[in-house]
Parts: sequence; C-alpha cells; structure tokens
Amino acid sequence: MNFICIIQARIASSRLLGKILLPGYNKPLLEHLVERLKKSKKINKVVIATSTNKEDDIINEFCLSRKIPVFRGHPSNLLKRYYECAKEFKADNIIRITSDCPLMDYRLIDKMIFSFLKKKNLDYYSNVHPPTFPDGFDVEIFRLEILKKAYLNAKKKYEKEHVTPYIWDNPNLFKLSNYSLKKTNYYDKYRLTLDYKEDYYLIWNIFKNLYKKNKFFSFEEIINFLKKNPKYVVNKNYIKVNWMGYYFKNLKTINKKYTKREKRFLYV
Repeated sequence: MNFICIIQARIASSRLLGKILLPGYNKPLLEHLVERLKKSKKINKVVIATSTNKEDDIINEFCLSRKIPVFRGHPSNLLKRYYECAKEFKADNIIRITSDCPLMDYRLIDKMIFSFLKKKNLDYYSNVHPPTFPDGFDVEIFRLEILKKAYLNAKKKYEKEHVTPYIWDNPNLFKLSNYSLKKTNYYDKYRLTLDYKEDYYLIWNIFKNLYKKNKFFSFEEIINFLKKNPKYVVNKNYIKVNWMGYYFKNLKTINKKYTKREKRFLYV
C-alpha cells in the first residue's frame, strides 16, 4: 500500500502572478515545498500535477530540470487531473496538497498517515473539517477507489474544481474522519497560505529567520516565531471569502463559520 502526494500547481494567479516560483530565501517556494514533503517517512512519491495550458510549460520545465515527477492534466477540472495523475503513478492512497502551502510540515502528514492507517477502513481523512490548523496547512488523504467514485459521480462545477467536495459533503456515502489540534485553534489566529503579497512577505521572513537553523523547520517552530514576531502576522480580517462561501446553499456539511465574508485587503 503506497501513499502518493500530489501537489496541484499552476503559474496563473489573479492576486499574485507566478507566486509558487517566487524565491523563498534561497530557492523557489515550490522547490522548498517539494523538499519538505520528501522528508516524509511515509510518502512514497511526491508529484506535481499541473495543467496542459501553455502558460504552465514553465512548471513542467521547472520539474524536469530538478527531476521532480510531473503530470499534466485538465486545466479546470482538477478532480479529473487528480484521478488521472493518481492512476498514472499507481497510487493506492492520495495525499492532496496545494502549491500555495510552501510551509507544509512533513511531520504533520506523517502523523496523519499513521492515524489514517490506525483508524482502518477510512475513505477520507483531513484536518479541515473542521479546521484547527492555519490556512496553509491543509492536508487531505483519501483512497484511490474513493477518488474514482468522486470522478465518476461528481456533476457540479465546484465538485470538479475543488477535487474533494463530493467526498466530504456526502458523509452518508463515505467513511470520514478529521485530525484536529486538541488544545488550541490556530485557524482563527494565523494565515500561512500564499495568495497576496502580504502572505509572501510573511513566508519569506519565516524562511529567512528559520531556515539557517533548521532547513526543515516544524509547524511548532513557525508558530513560536509568529508569537515572538507578531509584526509579520497577516491580518485575516482583510482576506477574501473562502470559496465555500459562494456555494454555501449547495453544501450540506459546512458550518457558516467557514464562509464568513471578510473585507478585501486595501493595498496602500
């Protein structure tokens, strides 16, 4: 039984163009992410899944030049891209990570894989339903046959675009479970994903301050750094609404808290 980590990646971004290839102190952020994930003791292979769009040729070339396994698939139907990628690399289980999470900690993934196996017969396991980790540390684990069911049965646009809604929004069809922080909820405190230039400023400074001491610094080290350096923290009150907010009426299992509409950041 293997675990293939598939990172969805594209060069286009309406808010921060080319963000995943921006420098992260000494190398592109996407390269940092791949190296951090390859430290895992439980992931068998890390694969970049990008689109067939011409603009994403640069990602394909980036991967080939660094001998990173890469797959090219449907530009907008990411469910199809994930399924075809998983089949191509003969995955038994898939770990879904997005490329705008360059700080991802392999230790978190290893703990979740251990728990996924220990619970037995799970179809889908994540740390986002409900979320207690900050944006930027989302992890989803699911079996290939479950991904296939979603691929064959998902009809709605958002189910195809966001890969897993058909699975986690149908708890009557699948065996689901969630991995949560026990003592605190960092989801409401910190934002560690990469969408805006403010996010990049924070992430770059995290690498600048932590990388020399430990190239593969942990989630806990990041949190401690933010507690000691609150000036870098991105104000979540100004960040865009979660995609789920646009489909709230269609989703059966999402709490309104996930979709709180917040003010757009006003750049000065």
